[in-house]
Amino acid sequence: MKILQQLIDITDYPRIFVALGTFDGLHQGHQLIISRAVELAREQKGTSVVLTFANHPLDVIAPERCPPLLLPGDAKAAIIANLGVDILISIPFTKEFLRLTPGEFIAALITNLRPAGFVVGPNYTFGHGGNGNPDVLRSAGRLQGFEVYVPPAVTINDRLASSTLIRQLVAAGDVAEAAVYLGRRFFLRGRVVDGAKRGRDLGFPTANLAVDAAMVMPADGVYAVTVDYEGITRNGVANIGLNPTFNGGRHGLEVHILNFTGDLYDRELDIVFWSRIRGERRFANPQLLADQIRSDIRQALSLLPPSGK
Repeated sequence: MKILQQLIDITDYPRIFVALGTFDGLHQGHQLIISRAVELAREQKGTSVVLTFANHPLDVIAPERCPPLLLPGDAKAAIIANLGVDILISIPFTKEFLRLTPGEFIAALITNLRPAGFVVGPNYTFGHGGNGNPDVLRSAGRLQGFEVYVPPAVTINDRLASSTLIRQLVAAGDVAEAAVYLGRRFFLRGRVVDGAKRGRDLGFPTANLAVDAAMVMPADGVYAVTVDYEGITRNGVANIGLNPTFNGGRHGLEVHILNFTGDLYDRELDIVFWSRIRGERRFANPQLLADQIRSDIRQALSLLPPSGK
């Protein structure tokens, strides 16, 4: 997949079908929109394009209301590539972009993409004040000669798949339910940093991770997780919280990787959340905590795949 960081002329590519959206969660509804653009392009021997933003529009419109991230770093591009997209155009949402009218936005797309068609969600809005919508896009298409496709919103268990819902589920610790709407498991990416090494003293060494503060964080507690590191997936148990047994401290994420020995300091890990085992608790002494960790590991193993895959 080719990645562009600005909207430039790509009209030399054959029959371009463009999925438009913020795609901040890349959940099942977003995947349906993107997959439809890929399908149309393949049917017509054309080119599939995703046009999205590198930052959330609310980061510019109302920073105080900007939601936490559901995807770390370059994960968004990797997931879009796995959907079979030919070109990803990921542009910054700026104040200048905010001032574009719907007509000016459409004109910029036509000039640079000359699209055969657009695919958007039923609630898609664009242009100054959000005054553009699928009907506005259809009207322009009738004049300019492009089609507009609007797949239905995705509902699961009578609930709309949305980034807002998924953030609420993750923040409540219901990572298993969040995975239903995401179409994959929620994960955090972080770099291993120095910790207090209390886990090692208990017989369960942990890797302490520095995670982007802009990410949505699951509720405090213990989770069954898999850990992706250098192309290998291993089972583990993660804790999010303050370590109250040791009188608290800095809030953080630490993970015990099962059957692993080695130095992970300064390495980047992906922690994939499968299920919440329990909330964080204070224990009367370290031995009781160690006994609970053994129980947590047994429960995690009952929830995770044997291979860690």
